[in-house]
Amino acid sequence: MADVQISNTPGTSDSGSSSWVWAIVVLVLLALVAWFVFGGGMGGGDSTDIDINTPGATPPPASTPPTTPPPATPPPA
Repeated sequence: MADVQISNTPGTSDSGSSSWVWAIVVLVLLALVAWFVFGGGMGGGDSTDIDINTPGATPPPASTPPTTPPPATPPPA
C-alpha cells in the first residue's frame, strides 16, 4: 500500500488571524469617525442659542379689518 504524507506548511493559519486584526482595526476607525461626525467629537455637544426677536415688530391688532387697495384708474383713451 502507498504511503501518503500530508504536510502543513507553517504560517498558513497566521494569515487568517491577520485578517481578523485588520477587520477589528477598520471597525475601530469607523466607530471613531462616526463618533466625531454624529456625536459632536471634541466639541462636547456645545450648542449656540440664537435669539431672532426683532425689536418693535408687533403684529397688527386682530380687530382691525384688512385695508382694501384703491380702485385702479383706467388708462387714458
